Amino acid sequence: MSLVGYTNAGKSTLMNALTEADVFVADKLFATLDTRTRRWQIPTLGDVLLSDTVGFIRKLPHHLVASFRSTLEEARRADLLLHVVDASHPEAERQIATVYEVLRDIGVDASNVILVLNKIDAVPDRSFIDVLKVHYPGSIEISAAKRQGLAQLAFAVAGRLAEGYVDARIETGVANGRMFAWLAEHADVSETEYHDSRVTFTCRLPRRLTPQLNGDGTTVTILPALEELPAAS
Repeated sequence: MSLVGYTNAGKSTLMNALTEADVFVADKLFATLDTRTRRWQIPTLGDVLLSDTVGFIRKLPHHLVASFRSTLEEARRADLLLHVVDASHPEAERQIATVYEVLRDIGVDASNVILVLNKIDAVPDRSFIDVLKVHYPGSIEISAAKRQGLAQLAFAVAGRLAEGYVDARIETGVANGRMFAWLAEHADVSETEYHDSRVTFTCRLPRRLTPQLNGDGTTVTILPALEELPAAS
């Protein structure tokens, strides 16, 4: 996962709050210039890797776009983007549009995004949030500085990530080294059981990869979907 957003939206503050990381925070342009990756433990899901990225600005010069491509490689490879917005800024919607424009310019697929409305503690009028929520359904309200709304954000992330994964029980022969290698690369194996010449793996893996498991005397059983995550209070 990667944090993206307009400069000074609070990405580094949010990363510190979620991961207990010691990421430099400053109210200035390009305070974050390199990519930092930390582990974030999400209830019901486990550990995910969360990367901070450089803040975007309007009309980012093309030579800077080229310079930031390597810095933003984590965003390009991410399974999910958290688009952090300074909800207290009077031009919040314009900044949101700028971020999506820059993501397109650097070749990042922005289809899998959770919009995070940050700094709700600094919003002068609740109507700011209400308007943004209408225009961007499904957005999550937080204050990274005050650590408000972080549980709701974690539940939203867990739910979104779970949509792309399935829990499965895979039975194959103990001599099937190809399957062992495939699972080591693509799956999160939680349990391994041996019975004579057969082995059964209980694991979580990307839904799109399940067709690759057919053949070689392998039996795949898709387990019931995760229960719906509760709403945060």
